[in-house]
Amino acid sequence: MSQTGYSKVQLYSSSTATNTPSAGNLTNDTNGSELAINITDGKLFYKDNSGVVQVIATKATAAISLPLSVANGGTGGTTVATAQSGLQVDPAGTAVAMSIALG
Repeated sequence: MSQTGYSKVQLYSSSTATNTPSAGNLTNDTNGSELAINITDGKLFYKDNSGVVQVIATKATAAISLPLSVANGGTGGTTVATAQSGLQVDPAGTAVAMSIALG
């Protein structure tokens, strides 16, 4: 649906999984910057001041909520403290991976 009084914004786009724009595909200068989107992967790209293509946003993924329910009599961390002990973190302290093994 078209809106009155607004300018259309059109992005470069791809529907091929894992496609990313090259630095030559995007401009970044005083006249403006271009964005590109991969609608299959749900990623939005821009070119930074160093001329490197960066991901500015990704589509949401499912989140893990606590307490965890474990089927078939298994055991697992059901509090934030016990769940965090299974996280692998980078030096900055950001959680980057969590593995859960079910018997």
